[in-house]
Amino acid sequence: MAKFSFTVDSALLGELGEKLVSTVHVALTELVKNTYDADASEVRVRITPQAKQASRVIIQDNGLGMTLDQVRRYWMKIGTSHRQAAPTSKKYGRLITGSKGIGRFACRRLGLHLRLTTTAAQFIQSEDQKQAVGKWEYQTTVIEFDWAAFKPGQDVEDIECSGDTTIASAGRSGTTLEIWGGPKDEWGDLGFQYVQRQLAALASNTGIDRDGFESDPGFNVFLDAPELSGKAIDLREEVIDATWGTLTAELDDEGKAICKLNAKGLRGTKSNTSKPKFKAVAGAKLRLGILPVTKEEARKPTILSNYVTSEIVDQWGGVQIRFNGFRMSPYGDPRDDWLLIDADRGRRLGKPEDDELFNFAERQNRVDASRVLLTMLSMRSYIGQVDVTSRIKRLLPRIDRQGFVENEVFRELRSFARFAIDWANIYRDYFVRLRENEEAEKARHAIKPIFKREVPKEQVVPKAASFLRSEIRRIVKRLPQSQQHEAEKALVQTIRAIETTSAADRKQLEHLRLVASASTLTLLFAHEIRTVIGTLGATAARLDQLSHRLSGKDSKDLAEVVSQVRETRDRFDNLVGMTGIVGAFKKNDQLEEFHLRTAVDRAVRCFSLVIGNYGIQVDDRDIPNDLMVGPMIEGELYTVLLNILSNAMKSVIASGDSTPKIRIEAHQLDDGVQIQVLDNGLGLDRQFFEDVFTPFIADPSGELYDRLEKRANPEDAHVFGTGSGLGLSIVRDIVRSRDGEIRFLIPPSNWNACVEIKLP
Repeated sequence: MAKFSFTVDSALLGELGEKLVSTVHVALTELVKNTYDADASEVRVRITPQAKQASRVIIQDNGLGMTLDQVRRYWMKIGTSHRQAAPTSKKYGRLITGSKGIGRFACRRLGLHLRLTTTAAQFIQSEDQKQAVGKWEYQTTVIEFDWAAFKPGQDVEDIECSGDTTIASAGRSGTTLEIWGGPKDEWGDLGFQYVQRQLAALASNTGIDRDGFESDPGFNVFLDAPELSGKAIDLREEVIDATWGTLTAELDDEGKAICKLNAKGLRGTKSNTSKPKFKAVAGAKLRLGILPVTKEEARKPTILSNYVTSEIVDQWGGVQIRFNGFRMSPYGDPRDDWLLIDADRGRRLGKPEDDELFNFAERQNRVDASRVLLTMLSMRSYIGQVDVTSRIKRLLPRIDRQGFVENEVFRELRSFARFAIDWANIYRDYFVRLRENEEAEKARHAIKPIFKREVPKEQVVPKAASFLRSEIRRIVKRLPQSQQHEAEKALVQTIRAIETTSAADRKQLEHLRLVASASTLTLLFAHEIRTVIGTLGATAARLDQLSHRLSGKDSKDLAEVVSQVRETRDRFDNLVGMTGIVGAFKKNDQLEEFHLRTAVDRAVRCFSLVIGNYGIQVDDRDIPNDLMVGPMIEGELYTVLLNILSNAMKSVIASGDSTPKIRIEAHQLDDGVQIQVLDNGLGLDRQFFEDVFTPFIADPSGELYDRLEKRANPEDAHVFGTGSGLGLSIVRDIVRSRDGEIRFLIPPSNWNACVEIKLP
């Protein structure tokens, strides 16, 4: 039997490089992202204009580079999927940004000639007669590509590229791409703004520690081009300068904090020198960018779009500590709150606890000193670091180098950083109040000509409705008489809907104020649990070490205790993580697709104690492993799942069935995903299928919470509550906002309730 195999025509490279990559700016961005994937800590990009052709582009990084074997297997192979098999980078554990194996052909979009120079370090092991020995060597490969040689009609594998490989005993790993010879120059100011915006999130990486990998030192991008005023720009500094404000503070020898803030809307740099109160940490310095809440708050919105800002908050936000120039973990990690900012936000701290700051706030126009910190941003909304050195006596690193000893010196360092941040936040509150006043003034000026006088804000809707009624009657009279009645009826009904909605909104706002006070306790609880999680992890590690020193039954018993402690830690960690996703710790409004089974499993784990205490059987085996939902916001998906599961849990417990069961099924549809949640609980009468989605109707049958109170353990009362009547209403709003639907169905046999959710 004859055998056949595919070949690739050279025309494909043109399709990949010139058509798939739409502009030179996109091409450059893709190539810089590749350096991030290669574990570079910095990349330098130089763009030099050339006469009558495209600019010469040099991209140089200090990443891991490639060996000759890697060049052959990965660089020279089209569409290789090795990054999908290894989704994180080798050295620092970074989440890989590329996966298709075609990004390197962006080089062709920038020019017809490419010189690849890549150096990788290798440990060469050999054996002599006595022992195994080894040494490091540096392998450098240089290859030149002439894209014009890849002509349509020729197979790619038939075209050779010239190159050499050398070995040296010393060197430096990294990769350099030199690209030139394009037919025309396509660079421009708008293009560079795109490049800066796309790379802003990566360049905001100020370093992080990931389990099982070396400490990530961060990622710097330097751009040198004529459009950038002829000087190299450190994109990380550009990001900080693009935020709402740049805050710097340093301590002089007397312990005075000299603070400066350059922020939008403040008309120049503000400065302040404190009283001498931080002498124990004299010499400490702070530099932060204060991320904007909206694009309009950014000083350079061309760099900080809403999408970029949310990426920075989620991935790289937080205040780090650099000790003698090196990052000290865990300060600035995703769940770290060493400055107690999130804790104070959780307890709704309004008044500055420092008397000097309180007095300063009282002197500011439009600022309420007793409530000035209520507009405080989350810990992740600050990007930057505090620099300290070993010259600060009694600032003692822990033995395991994970943080400093919590003594009075460290607490003073915290007080210094919070003093500067709280001082800046007073100015931010002033900025917020000033902006609100400006918007209110615009609204009053806009409505004044209509009503011929000023209108109090609580009278705006009634006055506007009255005005519209009179205008409707005047306009309707111009219509044919046969149409007047129906037109007036329809328009007046619209006005009634506006008035009714306004009244309902006021009622809902009153209720949400109470809900907000409950969320305050949630934030405080989550913050405290973070400390518990860290303690449990450290305790488990110590007990594990101790168990290895024992023997026999004692060692086995202690190992079981270690397992229980770690299980408790993981359960707490999952709950706190979920609090961050659907609560106030994580701001992420990016629409994404999510693996449904993973999301369901994680949501179910949040109820693990309840499931165990009441013997509830939760079956999600019929969710296909390849099923994705979205695009939607992660917090939206978990809000839907947690509310539906919570209702099912309460129903099966209230029913008192000896075998409480919940089943979760999912199927792919032509236009989305169908999810059904079934339970053998109390069930829901058909007449209430719509009522349960009405706000503030928690238990239309009046049976659920009475039975739940009789059958549930007293200690679980705080979990089940009495119902706000908002859960299913919120779920329906979320689902419909994503063009989905939720409804109750008549359940199949052996089940008492069935909720169907359709998502994109």
